[in-house]
Amino acid sequence: APLQLFEYDHKPGNYCLMLTDNHMLQCEEVFAANGREANGYGWADVALQIIRTSAPELEKKFGMDPEAGMFVAYGSDVDALKELGALMHAAFHDHASLAGLVKNAPYEYD
Repeated sequence: APLQLFEYDHKPGNYCLMLTDNHMLQCEEVFAANGREANGYGWADVALQIIRTSAPELEKKFGMDPEAGMFVAYGSDVDALKELGALMHAAFHDHASLAGLVKNAPYEYD
């Protein structure tokens, strides 16, 4: 928690890692302090920064489809999504670490 990992009912073997807006608000101040929004696009940029700095092996192992109120990463490589989920979970709960990720995150989605 707060990220959820589940297999799509309509597409067995494909998975989704999701963070919804009701949880994103818990980190809103961290994003705002760095001139960013704590929305799905901001979290997608954080995910890209995590991949670039901590887990380059995850690059291109899943797709991302953020929206204003939701972060979504999806794909068939459940282990890659689990690893991303663990890294994002750690950042979500460590606001100092999250601040560094937000500050240096690319503006690819936001």
